[in-house]
Amino acid sequence: MYDLHTHSDFSDGTLPPEKLIKAAKFSGLTLLALTDHDTAAGVHRAAAAARAEGVPFLAGVEMEAEYEDQLHILGLGIDPEAPHISALTAVQAKRREVRNARVLELLRRDGMDAEPYLRATQGTVTRANIARALVDGGFVQSINEAFARLLGRGRPYYVPQQHPKMPEVLEAIREAGGVSVLAHPMNMRCDHERLIAQMADCGLWGVEAYYGAASRPTVDFFRGLAKRFGLYTTCGSDFHGGNRPGISLGCAWRDEQELYLTERLLSERFGTAFAGRAPAGNDRPLTIGEYQRMLDRIAESLPEDFFTGLNGGIVIAEREKLHSRSLPGRPLYILGEYHYGGAEGRYITMYYGSFIRAKGSLRGSRAEEELRRVLLHEFRHHLETRAGEHDLEYEDAACIAEYEQANREER
Repeated sequence: MYDLHTHSDFSDGTLPPEKLIKAAKFSGLTLLALTDHDTAAGVHRAAAAARAEGVPFLAGVEMEAEYEDQLHILGLGIDPEAPHISALTAVQAKRREVRNARVLELLRRDGMDAEPYLRATQGTVTRANIARALVDGGFVQSINEAFARLLGRGRPYYVPQQHPKMPEVLEAIREAGGVSVLAHPMNMRCDHERLIAQMADCGLWGVEAYYGAASRPTVDFFRGLAKRFGLYTTCGSDFHGGNRPGISLGCAWRDEQELYLTERLLSERFGTAFAGRAPAGNDRPLTIGEYQRMLDRIAESLPEDFFTGLNGGIVIAEREKLHSRSLPGRPLYILGEYHYGGAEGRYITMYYGSFIRAKGSLRGSRAEEELRRVLLHEFRHHLETRAGEHDLEYEDAACIAEYEQANREER
């Protein structure tokens, strides 16, 4: 049982990260992600507590993107120090400050001075924090009433906030080494099929089909959309502690095979982070952003002539790919592949997922040397093809020979 959508008092939750981890352990969760709004400031404390308590943990964030309705995206397994995600959360924090100040000013103007009742938070202040202050000040009876009558979209004190474009959010999560999940799509009023198709084209990884009190037909609808677009299904409670009474950790979990698959995939992808260790420093594999930058450096160092005729360039695929000669229990991953012919033209695919699975322990110059070896190997196929000396079928003969020899020696 896991929960991939929770909030601490670094945004609009009521529990500090340490107490959230203790609550997760008490609830018997096998995995927890902390996904505060527009901030990853609490994940280091949560990760330290997870290590101490033995709770598998993923660093996360929840970002809002520009759309016709509120579009929330979870980033799971991120490096909170990655430059793009850090810059984006900093910009959003400033935008929220401006929006919150305007909301509080409008409320105060009409005799509802909520600011003295705002509870201290260590990170992002959201409309939920303002709603809680209105309850504490006696201006409304509940948080639900605050949104329904005052703060919700179309209500008198709703102030729109500028948000980044959806592709920008997905790219920031990708650059930070994480995977992106569409949060609570059932709360949106939109053409869900069109939205998920657009997001899938931009690199969306999963859909939060299992959410709180979502009905079975609703769950099945979003499971179906996820499957149609080749995405994974996840579950999340959207836990906020006392700010959302009645929502408990793990309440979205269902005993479904696809949710176990998602847990296994996250475990394999994030390794030490999944085991309750913060994905930072030398304890984590390369993020996809670091991988991209290494390839860019290598490509810039190659003679310009190498690229003649490579009209599709170098493409990075997040997934992993097994070689046709891979044996059961001893996988052989394809790290790079040259393609030519047909409508798509000539291009090189570099498999980030395969690199992490096969070479994930490599860091720094050693990782870059290995990437250079693979890329030059694929460029050799391109150069041979240009010269008319290469057939469609090819493979790295030295690598295959070494692999098969190791298997013979093991037997």
